[in-house]
Amino acid sequence: MSPELEIFRRSPMGKPKSKHPLVFVHGAFTGAWCWNEHFLTWFAEKGFETVSFSLRGHGGSGGRQLRSLASIDDYVEDLEEVVDTLGQTPVLIGHSMGGYIIQKYLENHSAEAAILMASVPPEGLIASNAMMAMAQPDLYFHMAWLQAIGPHTFLRERLGRAMLSPDIAEDEGMIYFGRLETESQRALLDMMGANPIFLSPEQAPAMLVIGARDDEIIQSELIHHTAKRYHADYALVDDIHHAMMLDKNWEQVADTMLEWLQVKLVSQQRSKGNKTAA
Repeated sequence: MSPELEIFRRSPMGKPKSKHPLVFVHGAFTGAWCWNEHFLTWFAEKGFETVSFSLRGHGGSGGRQLRSLASIDDYVEDLEEVVDTLGQTPVLIGHSMGGYIIQKYLENHSAEAAILMASVPPEGLIASNAMMAMAQPDLYFHMAWLQAIGPHTFLRERLGRAMLSPDIAEDEGMIYFGRLETESQRALLDMMGANPIFLSPEQAPAMLVIGARDDEIIQSELIHHTAKRYHADYALVDDIHHAMMLDKNWEQVADTMLEWLQVKLVSQQRSKGNKTAA
């Protein structure tokens, strides 16, 4: 039996722009709260039903005692459970590890569209970790310490600079950092090659792959690679760090996503209408 999940929902404000809800999947070390700061309300104000949830063992969800044993497939099961509560096929939006979870979900399920934000690429973490170890060895070791001991104060400065812009890292960033938690070791191993992605471009829905140009954790080269793998649309945002939904220019990210959604959802609706008419 799956643990009870913490789920947050916002109803669309004004006339709904889409019948397809937006489901946000968080990354490693965090919870649904990362979407609640800005994105859930912002997109609801733009006419979307928005949903975020904490993966098992994260945030306010159950399963904390067994979190270290949770697999990527378990996280996919959590996503399945949330999608089953919806009346419509969702648009899936995942950050970092959340993007990897969405790719695994799409191997066997459909979605109206998908947005991968600073996402772990389909080949997993090996390339990004190797690039980080060579270019930013201090960050590489601090990430390892985060997994080992959690958000200890001596990790804040370096990890803060990787996650957020300097001018907010000392303010909101300290609050965000204190809410981080260790990740499932099994899930991390899954993303190191134990549970690879088999999603093909033909299976994938309309997709936007978006990243931060100067991301030190999921490098821009890997964002471009993921987009090419799925024949997806591609965007890099300047002046923002890995925590794209929390950083100072988060609204630029949201605007880019909204513009893409408006174009894709309208074009897909027209295409479905033409098929029905035919």
